[in-house]
Amino acid sequence: MLKRFKDSNGRVVSGQKLVQALNAVADEYEKLAFDIRKEDAYASHVTESQKDEALAKSLDHADQVRRGESVGFTTAQRLNMYLTGDCIALFHAE
Repeated sequence: MLKRFKDSNGRVVSGQKLVQALNAVADEYEKLAFDIRKEDAYASHVTESQKDEALAKSLDHADQVRRGESVGFTTAQRLNMYLTGDCIALFHAE
């Protein structure tokens, strides 16, 4: 479980501030999951069951983020943006 997060300004965030950031990012993931399911722009061969399964998987990921259990690159970037207001451009190291 994520206990501390170092943002792009070098600040280490923990406690309630980190919980708020995780919740905000998880809320974004949940909203996106519901928006995708509602729009229903899936290919015609995708069944309702498959659509529901994709929704459930996305909501499970949001719950994992909320608990600090799933913090990959994209989630870390979103946490940083929530905490700093900056969307940091990341480039391939040469």
